[in-house]
Amino acid sequence: MRLKERRNDIVFIIIFTVIFIIGLRNYLESPPYIMGDTAIFPFSNPGLSNPSLTILYYLYLTLGELNTIKLLNFLAFIIGPISVYFIVRREKSVIKRLVIPLIYTLNPFAVSFFADGDGEGILLIYSLQPIVFYLTYKTLTSQNFKYFIFLCITEVIGQIFFFQMFLFSFFFQLPLILISFRERKYFFFIYPILADLIGFLSEVSEEVLIYLEIVPKVLVSPSNNPSLGLFLYSQIFSVLLLTFAMFTVFVYKNRYSLALLTSASFLLLIYAYIENFHIYIPVISALLAAITTFQTKVYLLSFGLLDLSLIYLKDRQLIIPLLFLILIVLLPSTGALGVNTYSLFNIKPSPIPEWYYPLYNYLSRYNPHYVYAYGDSYSRCLSSLPGFNGFLSNMSFGPFDAVEFIVTTTNLNYSWLKLLGDFGPIRLYYNENYTGIVHYLNGSPVKDYVITDNEIVIKGKPPFIVSIPYSNFWTNAKPYGEYIELTSNISYNTLSPLKGELYYFSLIFLILPFLLLIINEKVKLKVSSNGKFKGNKLGNKFSK
Repeated sequence: MRLKERRNDIVFIIIFTVIFIIGLRNYLESPPYIMGDTAIFPFSNPGLSNPSLTILYYLYLTLGELNTIKLLNFLAFIIGPISVYFIVRREKSVIKRLVIPLIYTLNPFAVSFFADGDGEGILLIYSLQPIVFYLTYKTLTSQNFKYFIFLCITEVIGQIFFFQMFLFSFFFQLPLILISFRERKYFFFIYPILADLIGFLSEVSEEVLIYLEIVPKVLVSPSNNPSLGLFLYSQIFSVLLLTFAMFTVFVYKNRYSLALLTSASFLLLIYAYIENFHIYIPVISALLAAITTFQTKVYLLSFGLLDLSLIYLKDRQLIIPLLFLILIVLLPSTGALGVNTYSLFNIKPSPIPEWYYPLYNYLSRYNPHYVYAYGDSYSRCLSSLPGFNGFLSNMSFGPFDAVEFIVTTTNLNYSWLKLLGDFGPIRLYYNENYTGIVHYLNGSPVKDYVITDNEIVIKGKPPFIVSIPYSNFWTNAKPYGEYIELTSNISYNTLSPLKGELYYFSLIFLILPFLLLIINEKVKLKVSSNGKFKGNKLGNKFSK
């Protein structure tokens, strides 16, 4: 029996792998490329900032940046269905063993993240969620502490590749937390929450920066222009949830399916609320923004929860909800997603144009402070230029000219712009009015200054205007539009140094689950050698 199961496992793993090798063949074979937001930055040793950057740095160093991204994307597409498969591997239904695992990842939301680029981390942690669900389930139903340890290991691995792993995991653990309450295992929630906390703490040096500084800048605000394409998907999801919930409650009466649907509904409810109302609660609002800011992410997680909810239904009960999910998979491309599921099979990244390299080398040699692009042609390629700061929609600069170089496909005729040369379709201009990024209030430049991530030191008589984005973590500073006005010669960033201070704290929690696994195995081996080992219990009051 076991031999047959293993043979089946190998067959299904091969099927999933072959499907995505075929689907991603053009991508895997492509030379250095541009795709979506994927930009090639010159990677450098991040030092002791956070463990994930250290790990990714050595991956980039070993495999190359684009090869690492390719590998992560490919792993995401095959880990997803394989991890779902191992939940249903003992089911007789081919639909449950093949279709449900396959569409978990092969859906327009996942393909959209892939095609837009810079989403390999999101896809990878999404593909790990069935493992999170399974390990949480085993922690709930078994008496073996090792499943909790494996859950913690999954969390810290996911956090390496995307900072929202613990948030994704919560929605896949919530169904089992709800079931544990129904079964009067009231303290079970401690285990998944503790695993998420360990994951969070394994990257806390980065998380602090993200949730206090970066995410609030993108923060939660009502959406006045909802995307038509995702609105269409939201209606289908709403009908699917309502129909499936009614069948689950009144006909199927399956608590696991209902709990998974409840989690999906909770996520969509949070999203719907935040789309219509402002929320400004420190850290909490940032956490909500992180999970709901991008509509596609919300629907990707909802799709995954709905997909997993099908595995607990009988074959004849699968027909209606499975048809809805397949409809979502087969929907044509919309203006919102820009892709459909089939797009995966003909995606071919654009090669980096030859003109990019000499342009990059030129700017690197001059070590510019600020590079802007006028217009948005070739935006994906230009975004990786050294010192790149963004796009200008017009040439009316602010009162202080902090733009040094301008790259554009347009012929610009301004007396203060000097054409430095043409690089293929790109024209490179130097702003002769550039006076640096530090000025007095009257607009006159300040030349003697040093600016780092942690400190600003300026010689002269304050106040000064510094053309870097305002943050309330700079001391002696107040906002001047979107920039900083300093009321002193020295300003310290109270947040940036915290990253370095928390590095080893993060590293401890990154290593902790692996140490727990080693200790657990040694204790088990020692007890079993004494002939007294009877299993590793989580606790009598929990397991009853």
